[in-house]
Parts: sequence; C-alpha cells; structure tokens
Amino acid sequence: MNPVVLLALVLLATFGLVSLVLSGVIALAWRAGLTRLGATSLDLLSLRLLPTAGALLVVLTVVLPAFLGFEPRHEQEAAGPALIVLAALAAAGLAGGIWRGGRAVRAARALLGRCRPGPVRAGREAVHVVETAEPLVAVIGAWRPRIVATESVRAACDAEEFHAVLAHEAAHLAARDNLKLLLLTAAPDALALTPLAATLTERWRAAAEREADQRATGGDLGRRLALASALIKVARLAKGREAPHPALGMPAAADDVPGRVRALLAPPARPVRARIVMVLAGWALLMPLVALPRYALLHELIERLVGLGR
Repeated sequence: MNPVVLLALVLLATFGLVSLVLSGVIALAWRAGLTRLGATSLDLLSLRLLPTAGALLVVLTVVLPAFLGFEPRHEQEAAGPALIVLAALAAAGLAGGIWRGGRAVRAARALLGRCRPGPVRAGREAVHVVETAEPLVAVIGAWRPRIVATESVRAACDAEEFHAVLAHEAAHLAARDNLKLLLLTAAPDALALTPLAATLTERWRAAAEREADQRATGGDLGRRLALASALIKVARLAKGREAPHPALGMPAAADDVPGRVRALLAPPARPVRARIVMVLAGWALLMPLVALPRYALLHELIERLVGLGR
C-alpha cells in the first residue's frame, strides 16, 4: 500500500479510537457527578469538544511523529481490515460533523436573508430587522454574525430595555459565542449520537446567557433592571409558541429566563473560575512530553493496529 495512504488510514483510525475513548470518559464522568460541578461556559465548551480536540492533539503530537520517526522508509505494507474499518468510521464521523455544520450555516443564512436591507442604528449597535412571525432578538450567524430583531420586540420594549437587550447580544458578539455554537454543532465524535451532546450544549447555552447578562450590565442596577424587564417582555411575546432555537443563534430570551431574571435582580455574583478547562489545558501540555520517550513503543502498537485482522 502507498505509504501516504497508509499514514492517512492510521491517522483517521487513531483519531476515531481516541475520540471514542474520550467520549466514553466524559459520559462516565457526567454520570458520576460532573453534572453537579459548577462550570463556566468555557468549561462546558471544553468538555463537549474534548473528544475531537483531544483526539486531534493525540494524532498530531503523538501518533504522527511516532509513525514518521520509526516507520521504515520505502516499505510497502498492507493495511488490515480492522484499520480500514476504523478509518472509514472516523471518516464518516467527520463527514457527519461537516454536514451538521453546513446545514446550520445554510439555515442561519436563510434567516439573515429575510432581514430588511441595511441595519437600523440603536445607540451604538447596528440591528437588522428580520421579517418573521416569531418574536426574536438574537445574534445570528457564525463567521459574520449580526444582531437581528423583529418589530414586535422593538415595539414591546422601551428605549432603555431595548438598549439593554442589545448590549446583551453585543456581549455574545464579543465572546464569539456563535462560532463556539458552530463548533458544538459540528463536533464529529460519538457524543453527537447521544443525548449527552444536547445536554452539554444546552448547559453551555444557559451559562453563556448568564455570562452575557453579567458582561452587559456589570454592577449597574439600572441596566440590570432594564435587562430583566426586557427578558420578561420578550419571553411573554414568545409564550406558547415553543419555537426551536434558530440555527447558529443566541436568542436573548430563550434559556432559563426565570433564573436569569432572579440573578439580575440579586446582587452581582462573584465570577466562577474556569477550573475544568485549566485541568484539561495542563494535560494537553504534559501529554506530548510524556509520550516523547515512548515513541518506539507507540509505533509498535500502531503496527499491531495496522496488521490487525490481516
């Protein structure tokens, strides 16, 4: 077999295996009590993307250098059926992630295509008025997201409330939350086939909304009251409609509105530290260093995988 093709099969197969193992670890940890740990949106994003990001890190910093460093040059080696099947499954997972991401991008573009020509200025923010029957104020899109709102929302809120909700959406823009949402949607791992993926995404949404509330209002009581009032009004407009989240959208009043209103009416809480992501970043830095003196052993394991079933 061509060495380049063999290398591609090895990388795909090991990516799929590591991703599957990490997906299982997250599922077990979640059932063991990780769900009760206070987590920031960055923590939850890291957990959801760990199977893909962790597998990619292992492939690029461990498998690839071990294979290139110890594989005999100009030697033709046949791939066993197990390697081919694993690589095919990994490729299918990658294709599925690309398809989900592409579908979300197309749906977001379709919604943005229903906006009136040109934005409307509302204070410092540019708002695109979207023609839809559902009451909506949200950031839509991934690469060039826009703040969109319906006339019904603008009419329901007074000027201070509308500016407060736009500041909330501007906080999403600054945090690039829509790009993060695209990564969550397109993650090509085994978790995407389980309910846990949706659970982690919804937890991330709720945390991101609370953090956007905090960034938009800070400790200003007037802004907090205005945003709380706007959330209640928008939620009432949408009551009984049960509309799903727009694709690649962060609607202002769609996630845990009662809890967010209570948080806005209470004194500002102390920021929660992103502990999970710090632990994962530490492991990511240590893993290549730990693997470096074991490249020969790792190559032997790769060879066994290549010949499995042959």
